[in-house]
Amino acid sequence: MDETAEKVLNSEAISGGIYIAVTNIEERGRPATDPYKKHTQSNNITNELVIRQDNLTLVTRDNGEIPVADNSGYGLYYKDCRFLSGYQLKIMGVSLTPILSNDERGYQSLVVMTNPEFLDCRGRTIDKETILISRSTVIPGCVVETITVENFNPSEVTLNILAEFDADYNDIFTIRGITEPAGGKLLPARYENGEMRLACLGKDNHLRETIILFDPVPMVVAGKTCSIQLSLKPHETRVAKVQIFARDAGPGQEDVAEPVDIGRQMNKILRSYIAAVECCNNIPTSNNIFNSIVERSLADLTMMRMSQYGHTYHSAGVPWYDALFGRDSIISALQLLPYDVEPARSTLLLNARYQGRGYDDWTEEEPGKILHELRVGEMANLNMIPQQPYYGTVDATPLFLILLVEYIDWTGDIGMLKQLESNVDAAIRWIDGCGNIGGRGFTSYAVKSDLGIYNQGWKDSFDSISRSDGTLAKKPIALAEVQGYVYMAKKRLAPLFRLIDRAADARRLDREADDLKERFNRRFWMSDRNYFAQAIDADGICGVISSNPAQCLWTGILDSRYVKSFVARLFESDMFTEWGIRTLSSKERRYNPLGYHNGTIWPHDNSIIAMGLRKYGFVNELSVVFTGMYEAARLFTNYRLPECFGGFPRSKYSLPVKYPVACSPQAWSSGAIPHMLTACLGLVPDALNNRLTLSKPHLPPWLDKVQFNNIRVGDTLTSLDFRRIEDKTMVNVTRKEGDLNVLIEY
Repeated sequence: MDETAEKVLNSEAISGGIYIAVTNIEERGRPATDPYKKHTQSNNITNELVIRQDNLTLVTRDNGEIPVADNSGYGLYYKDCRFLSGYQLKIMGVSLTPILSNDERGYQSLVVMTNPEFLDCRGRTIDKETILISRSTVIPGCVVETITVENFNPSEVTLNILAEFDADYNDIFTIRGITEPAGGKLLPARYENGEMRLACLGKDNHLRETIILFDPVPMVVAGKTCSIQLSLKPHETRVAKVQIFARDAGPGQEDVAEPVDIGRQMNKILRSYIAAVECCNNIPTSNNIFNSIVERSLADLTMMRMSQYGHTYHSAGVPWYDALFGRDSIISALQLLPYDVEPARSTLLLNARYQGRGYDDWTEEEPGKILHELRVGEMANLNMIPQQPYYGTVDATPLFLILLVEYIDWTGDIGMLKQLESNVDAAIRWIDGCGNIGGRGFTSYAVKSDLGIYNQGWKDSFDSISRSDGTLAKKPIALAEVQGYVYMAKKRLAPLFRLIDRAADARRLDREADDLKERFNRRFWMSDRNYFAQAIDADGICGVISSNPAQCLWTGILDSRYVKSFVARLFESDMFTEWGIRTLSSKERRYNPLGYHNGTIWPHDNSIIAMGLRKYGFVNELSVVFTGMYEAARLFTNYRLPECFGGFPRSKYSLPVKYPVACSPQAWSSGAIPHMLTACLGLVPDALNNRLTLSKPHLPPWLDKVQFNNIRVGDTLTSLDFRRIEDKTMVNVTRKEGDLNVLIEY
């Protein structure tokens, strides 16, 4: 066995996908190389403060600091690069004691601290807890930090605020431990007239600069440390401000900083968050905690928005996946559809723009394929990673088609199908051609890139797909949920094709979907386990009990004769923890309650399963899943559901257990609770026929009343009043504008 292959045998999963060398890809049924052991080599970031706006993200400790230390994931990020890897604040050289920290506004964080005992500039002893220091930080195109110091001593205090900075300009892939540093040239720190510049000339010839402005001007500057002196009379308050700009100048670009209109940017940010609050106000419920959870979800989705070519989409997650991901942007747009259709429209157009056109094994691009991930940092510029974009995903393409039909269901915008008709045709050709590896009749994946992701579904860590004996799946691999996505895409596209005079293609899609459903139920059903298999690989059935096939409930591919026993098995204690459904059964060999895809609980996964339970009529089970996720959300800080959390049974610990390096916020986790609410209300739009069906609405016991005002279906508006009476949910149409037929199916 070669040295590279041997490393993987002792490795652990990298969250978000293992990037592996494909030389000697398989050894004893497992990927052969994983030179980087973990999702990230960074330390625990479970107590981080996160604020972000568009392409700028600040991640600090709960005291507002970025520790000047190796192996830290904290920092100021811009275009996949860390522009601040250190920012520490001290008074008279001593660290402060945090007494409050909060980032619930998304665009602003607040940290309040007090002092230990120290000697001020005049040598006087200042008692502890007599100085109050607050750090209010906003991010309107730059970082603006207002440091407020209050003196509660009976005498004047003169003190120095020491601010220490550092900038390593590491690419996010280096910080995660996936690549070595590119080796750019760090330039000496410069200071002049109240402005400090930290800079690096990258190997890609980009000049990256961190520009720091001070008010008042520092009295002393030594390297990357500045000292601002303040004198405060008894009970006086003084303010100092720090502004931090991140700048990335490519070859040939002028070496000037672009001006930032802070006031204008703040007004724009505030308007976007007001819109999120107004959206939440449209769905008041009888449960105030749930109202706060929904408001947090919608605010976080607002925070996660990015823009490119005039199109708005959701970044996948902070800090590791703060970029365009095809799958993540599509799913979060799907989750948000009843509340806001614009992200779906923009996400469709942007993913269509990047749709594959040629063949490239390095990036795994193929004609018609929807991208997996786009990076714009130094590693991508140097072609040291394939994310330029990278196309190593098997599910983004059918999900792209599903988002299109769901968008049309809500808006009636058949013109979008006509606008994207060539993209739709290319996606279908990819599914039927390149996606049908070996002509097996199932959409499959097999990594090609020298630095590609081995597993290319949503569970994309290297050990996430396994067989019942614990060995890892061998390529090509056909995932259960992906077959469901393909079935749903074709079945849902068929009637739309008839509307644009493509009846023959509609009949073909219907026929292919029906054939896929028959083959899927015949090949994936495990009669001895009353469950569907996770996948079929090169050697046959990957017969573990996992959450993968549970997503097939949403797609409609499961034969009704199997569904009852399948759902019953899903809710046995090895899969359902009372917080949510695990990614992998606790009875399986690879189970680990803190295994990234092998036992943790993912909110977005549970939301898709919940929608599927409603579609098959399992409203009580839907209520159970919804209840578990609601109760988990109410226990997380700021009611924010993270990327994933520990798959421990609720009976073992009274709180959900944090996954140490989970993205928080993450877009599709933020969309999970709104998506589950849509599921329990049973909203089924059909804008092309001016119809809204409420299919088996069912409020959980902790939610007696929901008003959903101003639901837009096509050009119509309606408002609905849902009330739980004993164990039934009754609906009243309280408002209707336009020719909309509201049908209620109990």
